[in-house]
Amino acid sequence: MNYKVESADEYLRRNRIMELFEDLCTKASYIQPENLEEFFVEDLRIKQKQGFMTPIFTKAEVQNIFELFDLKRDGYITQENCRKALLTIASSQKQQEIIEATQVIDEKVDINRFQRLVEQFLG
Repeated sequence: MNYKVESADEYLRRNRIMELFEDLCTKASYIQPENLEEFFVEDLRIKQKQGFMTPIFTKAEVQNIFELFDLKRDGYITQENCRKALLTIASSQKQQEIIEATQVIDEKVDINRFQRLVEQFLG
C-alpha cells in the first residue's frame, strides 16, 4: 500500500467512519424514514450528544429476540445461544468482534441479563 492509502485507512479506523456508516445504514434500513436526509442529520445530532452507540431495538423487540432463542421456553438461554442472539442484532463488525471475544456471558442467561448484555454491547 502506498502512503496515501495507508494514511486514509488509518484515518477511517481512528475515527470509526466505517462503523458510523454501518450504524447509520442499519438504522435507516430498519426504520425506513420518509425523509432520509433529515433522519441522518437528527441521528448524527443524537450521536454527538449521547455518544456513538444508540440503541436500535426496543425492549419488546429484545424480548422477542430472546424468546426466539429460548427454544425450550424455560426462561433462559444458553451461553452459546446468547452469543448467537447478540451477534444477530449487532449492527457493526466492531460489535461482532467484541461479542465474539467477550468472556462475561453466563452459562445460563435470563431475559433481564440478556437485556443488560444488549445495552452493554449494542446500546
